[in-house]
Amino acid sequence: MAITKNAFPRRAKPTTDLAPTPASSSLAKFIQSVWEQIHGGISLEPAIFAAQATDRPGESTGGTMRLAAPLHLSTPSSSLVSPGGQTDVSPESFTRGNAFCRQVLQTSRACRSVEVIVQARWVELFDAYVAHLTRTEGLSALRGRMAAMGEACRDFGWAEKEMRNKMAVWRGYKEIKDVGGWVPLVFAGMGLYRMCKYRVGLEPGSLSSLKAMRSRFEIAADTIRPEWRKLLVAVGEPTQLHYRGHPHDWVAQADDDDPLPLSHTYRHQEVPFTFRQVDECLVDEQHWPDDDPRRVPMTTMITNANAAHVCDTCGQPQSDDIKDNQCRCFPSLFGGQRQKPPVQVFRTKNGRNNGVQALLPFSRGSGIGEFVGLLTSDIQGVDVMNSAVGARKYQIWQGREGNFTRFVNHSCNPNALFHKFTWLGMERILLVSKGIEAGAEITVDYSDSYWEGLDKVCLCGEACCRYQGRSAA
Repeated sequence: MAITKNAFPRRAKPTTDLAPTPASSSLAKFIQSVWEQIHGGISLEPAIFAAQATDRPGESTGGTMRLAAPLHLSTPSSSLVSPGGQTDVSPESFTRGNAFCRQVLQTSRACRSVEVIVQARWVELFDAYVAHLTRTEGLSALRGRMAAMGEACRDFGWAEKEMRNKMAVWRGYKEIKDVGGWVPLVFAGMGLYRMCKYRVGLEPGSLSSLKAMRSRFEIAADTIRPEWRKLLVAVGEPTQLHYRGHPHDWVAQADDDDPLPLSHTYRHQEVPFTFRQVDECLVDEQHWPDDDPRRVPMTTMITNANAAHVCDTCGQPQSDDIKDNQCRCFPSLFGGQRQKPPVQVFRTKNGRNNGVQALLPFSRGSGIGEFVGLLTSDIQGVDVMNSAVGARKYQIWQGREGNFTRFVNHSCNPNALFHKFTWLGMERILLVSKGIEAGAEITVDYSDSYWEGLDKVCLCGEACCRYQGRSAA
């Protein structure tokens, strides 16, 4: 493979002349919010209250839990209050405040998830109790529900109307759980309550798309946020993880089929398939014993007096420290904490083996991921990425180690492309979106050099396919 010479996909200009309009809740938006929560920076660790490290003299915490630090401003004094009357906050105090605020946010997020799954389980408890009354007391289904409702109103301390209104929402939670499992409830966004209250997207037959996501949700949740299953102890469910390892070590299948380990999808090969997920390129020291071949010579780099590395695209200083970095060309990939990309490896239906699906939309010009693997050279007869820095040619081989970009399929009408980008003086090859909707397969053009002399049929299925008249040898 080689990087195509197509122009870099410019980001779409934001429209400012349109008046904002409230968006209605829908099942598609709900599913998108679940993926956002799973791939975001939230934590659902139940034990988020920090235990006191040591007891104070004469006191014992007795194993109780407390918040790590209270959030408050220092007592005003001549040394703390500025002439304008504003309390002075040191960087250390602000950092502690940020940590505390995030801790409280995570606490409320975990508690909200527990609240929702408990309410879904309570509806099951209510229905089972109604069945018990009809079976043991000889009551009709209606009278059994009325009796159970009366007991619930007394125990909750609510009027019947309030109880029924809340139950209607909670029953929506149960319906989502029955179809999509516990994950969509635990990671639901703020639209969950509204969707269940007004039953938008919960019509009969409309939950099939959520049902198809059940195992896909669990792959991502178990491998990215494994702490989530600890919350299930509140509803008496097993807390053991179903899927372990890296999220892309599993291949999602169509419909209700169970996901497959990645190695199982390559059993047709004569040599057993092994693949290690890595975040950075590994240098083959046999070919590059002295230096990384992607390093850009200082003579060709843009520099200034205040920064060691300056982006040759935007001209801003680059740094792995988010406080110092000013380059925002690919903020999801560089200059801050990397999150797992919202993509999933899946099994294609038309003989292309595995592919990569976008779980969330990628705007035009945004970075999806970096093409990483073994930095080597002079490999023949296998799929590799060819590139060069000046006269120094190198290859990236993803035969035994790499990331999800290995499984991106070719298309003659692709929605992504490979793009060179220099970060901290090192050339990187990025997978960049040309505008991808959530749920779409991510594809690239492997370039003509890939297909030259290759006895292989193109299966992209596009009307503009350049190789549709070919036949395999």
